[in-house]
Amino acid sequence: MSAYGDIAAMATLLGGRDPDDTESPGPSGAPFNPGALPVAKDDGVAIPAVRPGKKDAKAIWDVSELVDDFDDDSSEEGEDGSGLRIPTYEFMYKQAINTADAFLGMAHNKDPGSRSCEDMVLKIHLPGTRSMRELDLEVETDRLRLRSATYKLNLYLPHKVDADEGKAEWDQKLETLKVTARIREEEY
Repeated sequence: MSAYGDIAAMATLLGGRDPDDTESPGPSGAPFNPGALPVAKDDGVAIPAVRPGKKDAKAIWDVSELVDDFDDDSSEEGEDGSGLRIPTYEFMYKQAINTADAFLGMAHNKDPGSRSCEDMVLKIHLPGTRSMRELDLEVETDRLRLRSATYKLNLYLPHKVDADEGKAEWDQKLETLKVTARIREEEY
């Protein structure tokens, strides 16, 4: 058998059409596709338009989509019953970089991402708080809890931390608590 005969035999073997796969033409003789679907006629019933509420143009999520898990402790009343406010806070990350890393480019495993950082820094802004003695701070491996006479924060951390190794500093001028915690290596 020639090479052409082999290819033709292979084409008939592989290219055989399944009768269920063939498209039957529609009533107009054209193949059936989404454009051939009939359009529903207007039955005269008015459909009310959905009016969106006032939304912030820069908002990513609608307020109703956000889940508030700050008050998930049944032992604490939260914002509604006790009048405690949730303070503003911000996360930052720190890397341990030495001169060999910075100038010689020897840190092949370091990048600007948070996975290459050794410490996680959380700045909590507490206006009206005079000293660190007014605060009750508890750091666990996956969450941080802060309570005072006017503030309450129950926050899940983005990375697991070493709860025993860390420090908290109070900045009297800025009325800010700076909590630094060592990030634990992820176990895969």
